[in-house]
Amino acid sequence: MKMKMKTVLSLVVILAALTGCFSKESKNADTTPLQTTPTTSTSDFKLSDREKEVYYNFQKDLNEQHLKGLEPISIAKLYVQARLDNKNDVVYALYTNKSGYVQWSKEEDKKIPSSDRGTKEQILKTFANIDKGKFVQSSDFEGYIEYQSIEEAKSKSGFKMIKNDDGIWSVSFQPIQ
Repeated sequence: MKMKMKTVLSLVVILAALTGCFSKESKNADTTPLQTTPTTSTSDFKLSDREKEVYYNFQKDLNEQHLKGLEPISIAKLYVQARLDNKNDVVYALYTNKSGYVQWSKEEDKKIPSSDRGTKEQILKTFANIDKGKFVQSSDFEGYIEYQSIEEAKSKSGFKMIKNDDGIWSVSFQPIQ
């Protein structure tokens, strides 16, 4: 038992030393953390007034007619906002319903644990700059938003979109390419 206590105390002392708890200089040192990659906050991600209105109306009844006329980038932004708000029913409703493109049911979606859906920080990092992206239509009913990833400065990300049979753009299941 004494050996375990000595080991635990040794670990505490080592951790304290590594974190600077015993350093006299740490009181006067600059405590600003170094940032090697840009960070994104919810204040960096904004919906336009029109997108806010559509998002508000859409989440009330999940009727995709609210989305009619919105550009693919706006639909993607609604998807990101719904992910940030943990509105999984809205996220699922923004996925395509086009035959042959549905990858899981709403019931299966409800079983996905929140821990597998990502944190706000992860979501913001993944979709940072999507609003500055460019939509590339690759067929009559497919396309993607090309945007600059913040994870790798020279890397571009793609966000796949599918046009439903009623002409409304929607999010592909597993949209990141």
